[in-house]
Amino acid sequence: MDTKELLASLEKDARRLSNNDIMKARSFMLNYVKFLPEKYKKAYSTELFSYYYETFMEIKGLRSNPAREEIDAETYKELIKNYEQQVSEDPLEAYFQRFMNVVTPYLIFIAKKPLHPVGMILPGGMTIMELNGEYYCPIKNKQKEVDIALCKYCICKDNEEVAKTDGDMW
Repeated sequence: MDTKELLASLEKDARRLSNNDIMKARSFMLNYVKFLPEKYKKAYSTELFSYYYETFMEIKGLRSNPAREEIDAETYKELIKNYEQQVSEDPLEAYFQRFMNVVTPYLIFIAKKPLHPVGMILPGGMTIMELNGEYYCPIKNKQKEVDIALCKYCICKDNEEVAKTDGDMW
């Protein structure tokens, strides 16, 4: 599979999602974060979902062809399998999964953007940042061992890599 084929598939899947489906995906996210501390609740329920929704709308509005690049088929299959293994009893989660099955592969393989928006606050109070066209995440390496975490697919580098390349930054 290459980026053109993936984008065509994602555009098709995006057209199958109704506004009602997206509202249900949003409801799932709101329920999912309701027990988080207030500052994280806002970040995850508003900033993160807005980022995903804007990405979704970008996919629906694309009329240009991305540069054709091969996609590692195993990585793509692993990503989709990871989503399929995340099952809950919440009936709204199926809508969220369908929504994210469009957004996540696009961010990873086509747009090459982080899975969380730049500036979003993460546990510990640190944020995703961009420096000289590279993205950095303060928790990427800490999440590698978490089976359901998608960090291993994200374009972000760990913040420790910034410290190695730009000692003045810290």
